[in-house]
Amino acid sequence: MNKKVLIGAAAGVAIAGAIAAAAKKGESGPKPTIWDKMRQGMEEMPEDFPPRIMFDNIEAAKANTEEILTLLRKQQTSADDIEVISSS
Repeated sequence: MNKKVLIGAAAGVAIAGAIAAAAKKGESGPKPTIWDKMRQGMEEMPEDFPPRIMFDNIEAAKANTEEILTLLRKQQTSADDIEVISSS
C-alpha cells in the first residue's frame, strides 16, 4: 500500500478518535493545544490530501456551530427581555 494512504488513514482515525473521546466527555472538542498541534500538522499536508480535507471540514463545522450557538443565545436573551418588559 501507498505510505501516504496509510499515514492519511492513521491521521483520520486519530482525529476521529479525539473528537469521539471529547464528545464522550461532554466537551465541545479536543483541548485547544491538541487541536492546534493537529492544525499545524494538517497545514503541512497538500490541499487535496483526504485527511486535510476532512480536518478543514471539521473546522468549518465547528465554526458554524459556534456561530449558530451565539445567534441562539442572542435570540434567547432578546426573548427573555421581551417577556420581562411585557410582564411589568
